[in-house]
Amino acid sequence: MSNKYQQEIEEILKQADEVLPKDRRRPVPSGGKSGSDDRPLNRFRRLFGGGGLKISAGKIMLASVALLLLALVIGAVGILSVVPLVAAGLILFVIAYALFFVKPGPAQYEKRWRGRVIEERPSFVDRMKRWLRG
Repeated sequence: MSNKYQQEIEEILKQADEVLPKDRRRPVPSGGKSGSDDRPLNRFRRLFGGGGLKISAGKIMLASVALLLLALVIGAVGILSVVPLVAAGLILFVIAYALFFVKPGPAQYEKRWRGRVIEERPSFVDRMKRWLRG
């Protein structure tokens, strides 16, 4: 039965492709990346934009433990004052511990009506919360 539906869908898509003007046709995905993704600006957006670098509570906890170990090593050698490192490590540890109990909200999606966004984009604070949750 599913093969029959698949054939019907393919037939409908072919008909739609013939009806649409050439400038409105969507390119068929080839499975690879498109050439426009190779531009430096797009690479920068992928890396630092939505979803590139995710920080979770576990990563923050790991960073806090690393800071505390670094403070321990520096304190044993006696090179510098370790108070700022210990303070930063403890603050990061408390933040990571609190983030373990924060429940993520429902999946974020963009509401649209006939191709237009009907809600504003999330604020900077909302984006930072989502980014920190990982």
